[in-house]
Amino acid sequence: MLAVANPDADLEGTLRDWRRFRRQKRTADIHWIDALYQAYTTAIVGLVIVVFASGAVGDNPLSASQTAGLLAHGPGWLGGLAAFAIALGLRSGSRGGPLALERTEVRHVLLAPVDRTTALRAPAVRQLRFLTFVGIVVGAIAGNLATNRLDGGRVAWIATGALAGLVLVALCVGSALLAGGTRLPRGVASLVGVVLIGLVIADGTGVIGFSATSTFGDLVLWPLRVDLAGLVPVVVAGVALLVGMRLLGRLSLEAAERRSTLVGQLRFAATLQDVRTVIVLRRQLAMELPRLRPWVRLAVNGTGRWPVFVRGLRGLMRWPAARVARLVLLAAVIGLCLRGIWSGTTPLVIVAGMALFIAGLDSVEPLAQEVDHPSRRDATPLEAGEIHLRHVPVAVLTQLAVAAIALAVAMVPGRAQLPLEAGAVAFVPLALGGLGGALVSVLASAPSVGGNWSLAPPEAQGMRLAFRTVWPPAIAILGVTPVFFAHRAQEQGLAPIAGGVRIVPLVILVFGLICGWVRVRADIGIWWRSQMEMAHAKP
Repeated sequence: MLAVANPDADLEGTLRDWRRFRRQKRTADIHWIDALYQAYTTAIVGLVIVVFASGAVGDNPLSASQTAGLLAHGPGWLGGLAAFAIALGLRSGSRGGPLALERTEVRHVLLAPVDRTTALRAPAVRQLRFLTFVGIVVGAIAGNLATNRLDGGRVAWIATGALAGLVLVALCVGSALLAGGTRLPRGVASLVGVVLIGLVIADGTGVIGFSATSTFGDLVLWPLRVDLAGLVPVVVAGVALLVGMRLLGRLSLEAAERRSTLVGQLRFAATLQDVRTVIVLRRQLAMELPRLRPWVRLAVNGTGRWPVFVRGLRGLMRWPAARVARLVLLAAVIGLCLRGIWSGTTPLVIVAGMALFIAGLDSVEPLAQEVDHPSRRDATPLEAGEIHLRHVPVAVLTQLAVAAIALAVAMVPGRAQLPLEAGAVAFVPLALGGLGGALVSVLASAPSVGGNWSLAPPEAQGMRLAFRTVWPPAIAILGVTPVFFAHRAQEQGLAPIAGGVRIVPLVILVFGLICGWVRVRADIGIWWRSQMEMAHAKP
């Protein structure tokens, strides 16, 4: 007689084999020695960063009136961090996040006859474990830096900063899991994020007296004032994580499949330090597509005297709303950082410079598209350097708009308002600094170790890679320094314009050199290769 198959027994056997496989995979993922080494090296790097940053920040402590103002208005603005984390999580979850699975796991594991929640729990825990560690370390560093200006004790600030970083990660991941498990539409997720951030701005500017995330600011300021309302974001973050973990099995397979392909390419591009490819893949991951209809139809003939300029403007008119909103948000962040710099918080120079650099990468999009399509560029009778240089004016106009929005935010009447003369001095450097760093990043392309660099020692290769990575953001940070020097001049009893104007010629000179490099970089490369070939040629 033929044996009758038992579907329940087969399913139980499959589940048993799956659990055994997951246990073996978790054991094989990372050995405890490797984990200990990673934690050890991370702790050393973090300690060096903390010590260096603490010594570099020489700001004066807040006065009693400034501390009172911080307690009155700080929770609303600090709640913007929680609002941004929730908005980011909702946006990621509505697009298939936050998990970044391998393609084989999506194809074979999620389609297998096993419980999807069980299958996804392990990668979700791994991702949450990593992000939690990063959040705690970054929060502790921020808390340590806060002790330079605020009372309350170093231990209290470090502990509170670590807890705040943990809560931010939990809010972001939990909201992403909830959005992905409930299949939240992308439009609804974006709307909720905009409302949360809008409430923060309205609360901070005094339009309304309530913000949904202001309790997170109460948590951050615990070393100065213990408010039990700060427990609200802790509870909300924990509940969001628990419910999100329960909804893991409802994630969209189609979105996970698409995300797995793009995330794999994104990781490879990031490993190669290929910033341009990372940007393109990130836009694909966020489904950031050009508009079918432009915002404004330009009645300018593109075949006239400035075809490259007109084509760049038409490309800007087809930017999606998400990219425009991102530039406006980055400009607002830069403006708030400028207010913080003027009030004496020096480390915000780095934050403003990084935001300028990211905005610059969007501003040079027409040039980046030209670099991505070399066959179209090489079909023209002009040299590549001349075509690239003709894309710079459009990028300058875009960055000037970003700088104008940032200065408008910085000069809004209120506490830490940036004076008009300081803003006038910083207007051009803000635009040119971020744009200069973006030009270097886009045209430098991905680093290679071929040619003559293949014979260089590993130490030289490492220094070269570090320089290529740090140099573009450093140029953007240079564009923020006029505000810093203007503030220093005011502290010394001088006119702010006298301190800021000294750095303006340097920023303009650096940008001019970068434009010259854009024009002749191909010629420099050809000349350098010919010299190396002559040097290595046999006599």
